[in-house]
Amino acid sequence: MIFSKPINYAPITQIANPLLHIASPFTGKVFPLTQHPLSLFSSGMVGSGVCVKMNQALMISPCNGSIVKVSQQGCEFVIRADSGLHLLLHLNIPSEYQKMENLLKHSIGKKHIKSGDILCYYDIPQDLFITGTLVILNADKLGPCYYPLNQVNAGKDPLITLSRASKL
Repeated sequence: MIFSKPINYAPITQIANPLLHIASPFTGKVFPLTQHPLSLFSSGMVGSGVCVKMNQALMISPCNGSIVKVSQQGCEFVIRADSGLHLLLHLNIPSEYQKMENLLKHSIGKKHIKSGDILCYYDIPQDLFITGTLVILNADKLGPCYYPLNQVNAGKDPLITLSRASKL
C-alpha cells in the first residue's frame, strides 16, 4: 500500500513549466522511494520523495533554510526551506557506524543552513550499502514533482523538480 503520491522519473528536458529544482544532498544513483530498503519510506507513509544509492555517507543541505530537528545520531534532518518546503533528509547507514566518533563533520546544533552546507559526513567503509532519502513533507500542497536525473552529484544536480500543474 502506497500512502503518498509517488515522484516519478521524467527527463529534465521534458518537464513542462518547471517551477523549482531541489538540489541533490547526495551523490549516487536515483530511485523511486518505492525501492527504499525501509518500509517506512517505501510505503510513502512519511511522504513523497526519492532515494539515492550512495557509496559515501555525505549529506549536504539542498537549500537555504532552518533546521527544525536532528535525530538518528545525526543521520536525519528536518529542514524548513526558505521557499516554504518542509524536507526530511535521511541517511540510512548500518547502525554500528551511527556513532559520534564516525561523524567527521556535521551541522548538529546549527539553526540556519545554506545550500551546500555539510549536514553530516560519516567515516565508514565505501563498500557498505548506503541510502540517502529526501522526502517533501508538505508535498500534498504541491503540483507535480519529478526526479529529472538518474545519477546526481551532491550540490550540483537537481534531485527533484517541482512543476506547475500541467501535463508533461
